[in-house]
Amino acid sequence: MAELYGWAGKILWVDLTRGKITKKSTADYQPEKFIGGVGLACKIFWDLGCPKVSAFDPNNPLLISVGPLTGVHGPFSRAELCSISPQSYPNELFAYSGMGGEWPSQLKYAGYDGIVILGKADKPVYLSIRDEDVTIEDASEIWGLDTFATQKWLMRECPGASVLTIGPAGENLSRIAVILSETGHAFGQGGFGAVMGSKNLKAIVVKGTGGVKIARPDDLLELIKGRKAKGEWNIEYYPGKIFGSPTPGMEKFHKRMGCFGCPYQCHSFYSVPGKSAAAMCRVFWYSFLNPGKTKATWDGYILCQKLGINTFELEAITKFIKYCLEAGVLTPKDIESLGMPLPEMYGGTATDREFITAFLYGIAEGKNPFSEGLARAAERFGKEAKDIYGRMHEGRGYFIHMGETIGSVLQIATNVRDPFDSAHESTIIGFGNFKGAPFASLLPLGDPLGEHFGVPAGESTTLYDPSKAVYEGIERQTVWVEHNQCLKNSLTMCEYATMPWSFFDPPEMDVRIFESRVFSAVTGIDMSVKEIEKAGERIWNLMRAITIKRDNRTRKDDTVSEIFFESPYDSMVGIAGPVDKDKFESLKDRYYKLRGWDVKTGRPTREKLEELDLKDVADELEREGLLP
Repeated sequence: MAELYGWAGKILWVDLTRGKITKKSTADYQPEKFIGGVGLACKIFWDLGCPKVSAFDPNNPLLISVGPLTGVHGPFSRAELCSISPQSYPNELFAYSGMGGEWPSQLKYAGYDGIVILGKADKPVYLSIRDEDVTIEDASEIWGLDTFATQKWLMRECPGASVLTIGPAGENLSRIAVILSETGHAFGQGGFGAVMGSKNLKAIVVKGTGGVKIARPDDLLELIKGRKAKGEWNIEYYPGKIFGSPTPGMEKFHKRMGCFGCPYQCHSFYSVPGKSAAAMCRVFWYSFLNPGKTKATWDGYILCQKLGINTFELEAITKFIKYCLEAGVLTPKDIESLGMPLPEMYGGTATDREFITAFLYGIAEGKNPFSEGLARAAERFGKEAKDIYGRMHEGRGYFIHMGETIGSVLQIATNVRDPFDSAHESTIIGFGNFKGAPFASLLPLGDPLGEHFGVPAGESTTLYDPSKAVYEGIERQTVWVEHNQCLKNSLTMCEYATMPWSFFDPPEMDVRIFESRVFSAVTGIDMSVKEIEKAGERIWNLMRAITIKRDNRTRKDDTVSEIFFESPYDSMVGIAGPVDKDKFESLKDRYYKLRGWDVKTGRPTREKLEELDLKDVADELEREGLLP
């Protein structure tokens, strides 16, 4: 490549076992083809040979990468992490997780597009990155500290730096441990905090003094001005208006905040006198056990963030406890035997604070079976408890997040994890003008979205009334969503700021046109809408190839929990389903054909891979006997 614009130009390689730090050129990994973020990480993982190791093996690479847009004004300050996930169930799988905040931009300003971390230090360490000065430092003094205390300590050592850290949950290898920055930005799903902990890596501290080199600054400015003129880039527009709104009962403590450089400011920040101050990510988990306990819920949220525990998984765990107690599958005594004294309303005598403290510290210290995540913990409680768990999970160890549309179910089946950190399009388009749908008031464009993007939309694509569900054409919707998900996670762009209605001013502008134009303005590489969508398809196919080479993935693995086919299920925003299994299998046939994959195996053909300029990938799969 010629001179790089948008990309910083270097990737850090850190070997913790040998204490060695090297730097490689980003150009070695063909960023014009794989862009950054998930795409760049997948390319590096593929080049490493897709190691068939466990999540806690020192040879499990921890790959953190940003994209060419990271650090530019707008909803772009994000990083993506790829590694072998300890949360995945029953098998540990290669997966991904995203994070916003300031840290991603600081990494870019320090001059790096990514970090590759291999090996294991023989004692606790942290990685210090100050532009060109990169060192591995002793972390013995901060090992055992919570995430808030760790950040304070490290920011005293490096004023103005941004810190990414694990808490005690990660140190003790909880499979639901997060990697956190500030008070609410985290690589949440996947259990990757435990991967850091397994490497004896406490934190990554970054302070950058550089910037982002823009190829066509005037073009970029015009794009930004155009979006602001439409009223989209302000805090009153979705997502700022929705996700920046206060939790009931917490209004007087509420302020808005957001990721670094983003105009939407869609995070809620709470400062409670005499208590902690923090950004809210998800505070509702405790209310499933004790509804209406605003103070206790807030205390639990703060402790989760300090200990470094996945709050979304806690929502599943607390639902599970509630359902098991109500069904008599577990008794209060069973729960208390785990070191969790129950509150009075569930047959116990403990205060909320006593329960929360024992519960969360038990997870963080590895003394509670839920430290392994709900999927593995449920196995310990017998068949009836396992059946209750089965009604709540989507497969691969993740709590049902979205599942109200046929397209969202197909996305779950074909992904490596819960995809809905960055792939809500099928649900949003699917709702269309369906007035009974949750969040229907947020969908002013309705069915015209589907018409514009050439995909099915509206009530017939939902599963609220399965008798009306139409499966034909959903393959087109899913393929488009998956390609756009890869683009968002590689450029990088915020999910909530790039919904299908974002920048919707056809024919001059829609999210695909914006992606094409902003990429071209920043990097100087002209890429049409068709070409940038092909980049998304290339990244999706490379990720699929990784799962084939590492995990021998085939069509039979493209499925969901049996609950989806058996009865109505409890998704995050309502009761939906069941899915017609025969129609779903026919849908998969059409999906594979549309993708140019082999229908029998669900694997990309050589023709498709070569069309996407992935001949080397096809050659490797053929050598391994994995090409259809």
